[in-house]
Amino acid sequence: MRLRAFVVSPIGSNCYVIAEDAAQGNQAVIVDPGDVSLDPVFDYIAKEHLEVVAVWNTHAHFDHVAGVDVVRNKFQVPAWVHADDLPLWDNLPAVMQQWLGKSVDALRAPDHFWKDGDVVALGQHKFTVWHTPGHSPGSVCLVGEQLVFTGDTLFAGSIGRTDLPLSDSQAMMKSLQRLLDLPDALELFPGHMQSTTMQRERMTNPFLRSALQGD
Repeated sequence: MRLRAFVVSPIGSNCYVIAEDAAQGNQAVIVDPGDVSLDPVFDYIAKEHLEVVAVWNTHAHFDHVAGVDVVRNKFQVPAWVHADDLPLWDNLPAVMQQWLGKSVDALRAPDHFWKDGDVVALGQHKFTVWHTPGHSPGSVCLVGEQLVFTGDTLFAGSIGRTDLPLSDSQAMMKSLQRLLDLPDALELFPGHMQSTTMQRERMTNPFLRSALQGD
C-alpha cells in the first residue's frame, strides 16, 4: 500500500490518498477531502496515474467533507459516510459560511452509508469500519491490517473536541475504550496533526490512559 497525506482547509485537516501499492496506475481512494480547493491532491493523482474509485469520509464536519462533490464531479466515484452524520453533511453551506465566510453549494446525498463492522477493500487491502461516536455522532475509524484512519476520534497526544454541536463526551469515552483493543503495531493516521502508533498513544495519550482506567 502507498499513502500520501495532504494538509487541506484553513483548519489544517488531513486528506489522504491511498493506493493499492507503489506502482503507478493502481486504484486509489481519497479519505476526507476537506476543502473545495484540492489541486495538490489532484496533481499527485494525475502524476501517479492513479484511478480514484471512492471517497471515504471518517465523519461529516465541514473540514473533512467540503470537497466531496469536487471529487465526485471530477472522478465520478461514490462517497461513503455514516448515516448518523447526515445532519452535519446537510448543514455544510451554513457551517462553511459561519466558520470561513465561504459560500458553497449543499452536498449531494451520500452514495453509501458506513455500518459498524462493514469491510471495504482497496485491492487486496481490507478495512473494517468501527463506529466511534463522540466527536460527531457518525464518526468512524477505518481499521486496516497495518494502519487505521482515526478521523477526529484519536490524535497524536489528544482527541477530537466534544464541545461541538452533536458531540458527546460520554460516547467519546466509550469509543476510546473500544480503540484500546487495537494492536500496538498499527500506525494511526488522524484527521489533524501527524501520524502516530497505537503503542505510543496507549503509553502517552492522557485521554487514552484515562479511558484505560475507566475514568
